[in-house]
Amino acid sequence: MTQVMFHVLLFLSAFACFYSNDIVLTVSPSMDDGPIVWKQTVTISCNWTPGNRMYGDMVVGETSESLYSDGQYGEIVSLEDPEQRIYFVSDDDIGEGTLVIKDVTSADARQFGCMVSRKGNSNNINLEIIEPPMAGVVNFVAVPEFTTVDLTWDVVEGASSYNVGWQAVGAADWTTVDVATNSHRFEGLSVASNFVAKVDASNAAGIREGIEPAETSFTTKDNRPPHPVGGLAVGASDYNQTSITISWDLADNEAEERIVLGIFATVVKEGADDASPEASPAPQELGGDVTTATFDLGGPGTYIFSVQTTNDFSEGVVTTQTVTHEVKETTEAPTVPATTTPKPTTKKITTPKITTPKPITVAVTEPQEPKNMDCGPIQNLEPLPGKPLQLSCIVPEDVNYEAEAITWSYKVGDEGQTLDQEALIISGVNIVANNTLKSSTLNIGEIIETQAVSTDSG
Repeated sequence: MTQVMFHVLLFLSAFACFYSNDIVLTVSPSMDDGPIVWKQTVTISCNWTPGNRMYGDMVVGETSESLYSDGQYGEIVSLEDPEQRIYFVSDDDIGEGTLVIKDVTSADARQFGCMVSRKGNSNNINLEIIEPPMAGVVNFVAVPEFTTVDLTWDVVEGASSYNVGWQAVGAADWTTVDVATNSHRFEGLSVASNFVAKVDASNAAGIREGIEPAETSFTTKDNRPPHPVGGLAVGASDYNQTSITISWDLADNEAEERIVLGIFATVVKEGADDASPEASPAPQELGGDVTTATFDLGGPGTYIFSVQTTNDFSEGVVTTQTVTHEVKETTEAPTVPATTTPKPTTKKITTPKITTPKPITVAVTEPQEPKNMDCGPIQNLEPLPGKPLQLSCIVPEDVNYEAEAITWSYKVGDEGQTLDQEALIISGVNIVANNTLKSSTLNIGEIIETQAVSTDSG
């Protein structure tokens, strides 16, 4: 249709605004099942019985304005280019006009009609376009129980469906469902387990590109009783111990993420009078993460230590571990001195020089002159060959000699050589002088042959 015809048609339309059954207006795709989904190509067709000076035009909007003068479509339609998003073509010879709108959006949801000169107007069509929701889900909340979770979120404008689902942490598969409301409950979940949930909003046009699902995480409640403690042991102990520390670990519970709310530790002494305080020291109620306890004990005896794990679901379940420990009565076993022969010493004992004591100035009596002394008759060792020998000599009270002044000698056989003290020491004999006890002791490890031993002081 030329621009001249278009102006003529506008003039005539002012006098022909009546409805005609002979003008048929259709739209494809059909809207019988609901709005047209966006991004499609919509074709609006106008058909009429051709006749003399009958010219068709497509009108748009509440005022039924021609496409060519419409502010939204006029400039594009005037190009008469099939490659443009909006294109209109009319053939009055066959009584047909076609409007093509590509990639329709909600901006194209307008009223359309067809007007034919000398005939009138067609029925109007209100084009309905549906787009995905403009926004995503917000305020996504999970409220878990033991085996269920309630999920809720805010209503999304333009959404007619919500795809909501859950996934166990670490798993690959999701369990999803489409719902029309903004809440859903999932059942059959595992207790004490970690999950992720997601939800997105959609309608017949789907989900708008670039909008991600809302996500949240949750953990179902744990109704499992705790495991008993592991590694229960008594700490370092000693004889006559009055207190002791026990320790344990919670590895089994930590491995399965079981909840331990408290630890109950006790100790009982076997065989003690029940009324006695030492029979059962006060139990200890400890926190669920504690791994040691120290008890005061009631003396030697056998003690039984018990440690119980607890939580809200441990009643009636055995969660106690025990260990027995004995406290001994003494710090060490009694010892008896061993009767061993002293080893020979090579220390040389020299005989002190004999000096005349100085006069005693505090006494009026004349100083005593030291006297020679001996320790009795010569000892005949004939009956003792091959055996050790120990002889002692005590300084008499009435002499002023020290024990170191005592010298020893011995003779081997009737005709043998007599050895003095120095020779004795060189041969391995041990001589010990004790000035405190005023004694001199001779030790012979083994008598090789018959000997005679004598002592002398001078």
